Amino acid sequence: MMPLRLRLNVLISMIMVLFILVLSIILIFASKQSIEEGVEAANKVTLQLLDSVIISSVQNPDWGDTHLVMKRFLEDLGYVRSNKISLYNLQGELLYKSPESTYRKNTHPPKWFVKFLAPEPNMNSRLIRFGRLIVETNPIGTIKEAWVEMSRLFYIAILGLIMINIFIYFLLGKWLEPIKPMLKAIESMGSGSLNIRLPKFELPEFNSISNNFNKMGDSLEAKVKENQRLASIAEQTADAIIMHDKNLNISFWNHSAETIFGYKRDEIIGKSAEIIVPSDLKKDFQKLLKIFKNEKSISNYETKRLTKDGKLIDVSISASPLIDTKTKKIIGDIVSMRDLSEKLLAKKSQKELRQNRELTAIIQGHIEDERRSLARELHDELGQYVSAIKIFATNITNRTKGKNKDIEEAANSVTSAANQIYDGMHSIIRQLRPGSLDNLGLSETLKDMVSNYQTQNEEVKIDLSVKDKLDHLGEIININIYRIVQEAMNNCFKHANAKNIIISLNHTKKDLKLNFTDDGIGFDTKLLDKTKQFGLIGMQERVKALNGNFSIKSEKRKGTAINISIPLDI
Repeated sequence: MMPLRLRLNVLISMIMVLFILVLSIILIFASKQSIEEGVEAANKVTLQLLDSVIISSVQNPDWGDTHLVMKRFLEDLGYVRSNKISLYNLQGELLYKSPESTYRKNTHPPKWFVKFLAPEPNMNSRLIRFGRLIVETNPIGTIKEAWVEMSRLFYIAILGLIMINIFIYFLLGKWLEPIKPMLKAIESMGSGSLNIRLPKFELPEFNSISNNFNKMGDSLEAKVKENQRLASIAEQTADAIIMHDKNLNISFWNHSAETIFGYKRDEIIGKSAEIIVPSDLKKDFQKLLKIFKNEKSISNYETKRLTKDGKLIDVSISASPLIDTKTKKIIGDIVSMRDLSEKLLAKKSQKELRQNRELTAIIQGHIEDERRSLARELHDELGQYVSAIKIFATNITNRTKGKNKDIEEAANSVTSAANQIYDGMHSIIRQLRPGSLDNLGLSETLKDMVSNYQTQNEEVKIDLSVKDKLDHLGEIININIYRIVQEAMNNCFKHANAKNIIISLNHTKKDLKLNFTDDGIGFDTKLLDKTKQFGLIGMQERVKALNGNFSIKSEKRKGTAINISIPLDI
């Protein structure tokens, strides 16, 4: 095993390395931001300079063609920091390309460094007289400079780390010298020699440890005999029986405790009682200790404890303080723990299932609200704009009819495009939130949906049967039934290759029944990959959120049948 001295030294080194890494990351991010700002500023300045040349050339035609003026200017300008400039004539021939930077040409930063620091490439194009000017960002020079600075800092940090480590290693050797007799004493006590004691030390902290260790030895030596008397009784119970001394160290651990918590007796005796207490229950554990200090007992207190493998289990705790018959002082406590995991797991599963379904219903409600709001915005806002475009285009057509054929044709094209946009927009609105669901009810909305699918898929026969009026079901059931039928139709047309679809919807006083069948290719429900069948999962969750029943039957080449039953509170 690694010595404590070396462990501490390694720990300090790791902290310092972590600090260097964090500092390096901060510097890299700072460099990235600085490079981005510098490149952006250089690009703006370059574009302003070139724009001024273009404007001056246009204002002074005696200088010659703009592309030739620009070529002469760029040749005189030479390399531009953080930018790459190219000049082409109208035939696409390269007239000028800015020279490469010679700054730190022997410096080659790694690809990951260049990729991380390099800002998003920015290309600006200027169409000038008889040519095209292209300006691209080129931050490689600045990145090389950043790499040189980072490398210099890294080497300095490594040198400092080595020097500090050497100093700390020798310093720890002197400070930890008293640890050796402590470790030896602890090892001896762990092997059963309870009469071992530690000497006094110069350092007050180590001397305090020595005094506490000796007191612990005295206490353990006196109490072990008493614990042995109780051990035979405790071994016979199915509950975990644990005894603690006044320092909360485990002094007894029966066979049932081994079974429940996974710790063998020889690996937990003498360890703190907090070893099986979850970190988030430390405060709760302290409250229990206060009860013991007041010489009070605990009966059937339900909480959680931690097993050896890190598993949280539910337990019922009954505990009482151990009081010395002579001194009347508390010398520890005895605890009985019963495993409640299986009992509470069933309750928890039911509660989580109920909560998940409630959450699903809330989320679906929010989604439908967003769909309704978006549909309204599309209809009220975009619809008005499209209508206005149609009106303007129609007016232009009427004014230019027989006068200007090109404008007339363009206006007609705008009118046609506006009509297409209008139709597409209303199709989207129907998908988001069918207006008929609020105005006409579920029956008419389903009929409208089926009619649209039938129009788009004339080769498929769709039979919709809606019995009785469905005006009293409420918005929640209406929208969920609509979405279920919609999803079933989409799945059928995407995967089933069916020729006939039958949809039946009816209700009694107690429930609403929906049956959806097709004569498509079907599938083996045992081989159904639920991770990919999000549509089916969505339908199931909608039905469960309504406390309904969902079943699906399918066979290859025999079609699919979906049966849904939803209870009604009429």
